[in-house]
Amino acid sequence: MKKKKAVLLTVLALVAGTVALAQERYTIPDDLKPVWTWRDGWSAEETMRYRQEYNDDTLTQGADDGVYAIDHIGEVLPVAIVHRMGQVSELQPAPMPEIENVTATTDLGTLTLRQMMDDPRSRMQAIAVVHEGKLVYENYIGMRPWDNHIWGSAAKSLVGLISYLLEQDGELDLDQTVGHYLPEFRGTAWDTIPVRDVLHQRSGLDILEAELGDPDHPMTLFYAIFAGASFLPEDASFADAMKMATKRSEPGERFEYSSMNTEMMVFIVEKITGKPFHDLLTERVWGKAGMEGDAELGLSPSGEPSAFGIYASRLRDLARYAMLYTPSWNVVAEERVVGEGYFPKVYAAAQVGEFTGNLGDRMILGFGDLDMGASYQWDAVFSDGDLYKSGRGGQAIYVSPETDTVVVYFSASYQSSLWVHAYAREIVNQMFRR
Repeated sequence: MKKKKAVLLTVLALVAGTVALAQERYTIPDDLKPVWTWRDGWSAEETMRYRQEYNDDTLTQGADDGVYAIDHIGEVLPVAIVHRMGQVSELQPAPMPEIENVTATTDLGTLTLRQMMDDPRSRMQAIAVVHEGKLVYENYIGMRPWDNHIWGSAAKSLVGLISYLLEQDGELDLDQTVGHYLPEFRGTAWDTIPVRDVLHQRSGLDILEAELGDPDHPMTLFYAIFAGASFLPEDASFADAMKMATKRSEPGERFEYSSMNTEMMVFIVEKITGKPFHDLLTERVWGKAGMEGDAELGLSPSGEPSAFGIYASRLRDLARYAMLYTPSWNVVAEERVVGEGYFPKVYAAAQVGEFTGNLGDRMILGFGDLDMGASYQWDAVFSDGDLYKSGRGGQAIYVSPETDTVVVYFSASYQSSLWVHAYAREIVNQMFRR
């Protein structure tokens, strides 16, 4: 472990030099409008133009039409509704404006939270902080409180939670193989992979998201389907792309992030329960947390749920979801959704220092912390117990059970090229960790 840490420290030092340069040169196109242009909504003319301009690059580019699509996903892609139920759980305000003075270092430089939000390059749209069940900070920089903003890959944490709940109920055996649950994947590279290695992003398949752009790679097809590319046949399916995957290494050897792993878990839990994933979320999670609004779950052309990335809700409802993982869960829910047994499993499954590939490097660079692993679809599981999940475009769910704090934010980062992970952890460490 000491040798591994020494190597990682060397890598971090080299990358830090790259960051210093990036702080000087990070730019976005001059013709992009600042996100605060739409703080009060979009005009009728913009609405029609952005709906008509949508194409398979819109979400990943994050240009002006991308900001609209990210906040109105149900207008440009097919979606299933995840329903809210019962009384709305009120989040009592207890303002702490000094949170804006928290500083962090990102590709924009070392800035306060206020300075970062005011920088048009950041394209942060909204942020909320809840501490001990109280809403201590909230700011809508470039969207309205009722807009449903996509979570991006932050939605993967929902898949991890549903998987855990089925595991606890004895319905899902993580030691079984993919082929055991899904006969249609027998004979493919997925067949004999243990479910736990898929769940924890260690499947060993050649499905790295860094391969996007290679026209012959299954991830390129997978993401074209996810974005609703117009050149695809009407029945294009995630399953077809996933069956093209090949073996890269032995399962369980290393963490290698891929949305295909998440989608495989969705296929498995739907097969086990016989229920569509949006109904599982309604019944097991969304309908139990006093949400303000319904959420939207994206669908592929063939009707498969895009639960690895296309999930949209209001910001406060993202915060309510994150609160289910904190001691203040009872502020939003009448029954405990995330039981005490969840955390030991997450911590035990996270392997410190295991990161490889673009996501792992990004986590190390973003947090400057080597004492973290990944499990149950969380990007970072810290040694102090904090949990973090990021999303394409700059979304964030940060949960600190020890300090009873959550930090959530939405963003429309240009080309998903700016990540401001550090602010979430620094808000917790500088304001609430004693």
